[in-house]
Amino acid sequence: MPSSHHLFHLITQVHRTRKAAISEQAELLKKHELSPLDWAILQTLREDPPQSQAGVARSIGRAPSNVRYPIEVLYRRGLIQREPDAEDRRVNLTFLSPEGEALVKKLLPTFENVDQALLKGLSAESLQELERLLEAILENSRRK
Repeated sequence: MPSSHHLFHLITQVHRTRKAAISEQAELLKKHELSPLDWAILQTLREDPPQSQAGVARSIGRAPSNVRYPIEVLYRRGLIQREPDAEDRRVNLTFLSPEGEALVKKLLPTFENVDQALLKGLSAESLQELERLLEAILENSRRK
């Protein structure tokens, strides 16, 4: 069984590899005046629309107060739309606008190519196990 020291170094190396791989993505985001947080919000809304601000924050592991301003900016730019929740009029549901959907569709292949390169050779079962293990590590970190 690997030592925790060895696992820490593996996780650190994976993190560094991922950071290096996303430099292309970061440049692409800059060209479109988007931050990584903006992209995470857009991706979340593409994958699971509509969502409240709190739902978006939960999906990307942030506090609701940390996504309030980026959501507002994306709204002003016309990339997302909002409408009151039919069940709770105090809550706005957020979803991609047609412009936001088009932008995500345009940028997505670059992001998917980077991810595919990092995950190349892993079977579907291995990917499921990797996801399960990473979720467990995240859950453990939240219990501190």
